[in-house]
Amino acid sequence: MKFLIVVGYSIVCALLLALFSHIEDLFKYIFSLGALFTGIQFFKRHEGRGMRIAFVVTTIVLYFLFAVIYAFYLAMKTVQLPAAS
Repeated sequence: MKFLIVVGYSIVCALLLALFSHIEDLFKYIFSLGALFTGIQFFKRHEGRGMRIAFVVTTIVLYFLFAVIYAFYLAMKTVQLPAAS
């Protein structure tokens, strides 16, 4: 059960951070505050050092995973096919 709690909070936090890093508008700071709020709520409810370390590490790994997936999505969306000769 603790595993699911850590993964759930980490997914939410990583998605918010990924949105923060990819949006170019002033609206992006709302996602940053959401990630900060999610982290604070997790740290309030779970005082174990192991769960906190797992949360931070899992969030970082998932953030990079979501960033790579979004980069692949953009690359596939903007691919230029060569003209048929």
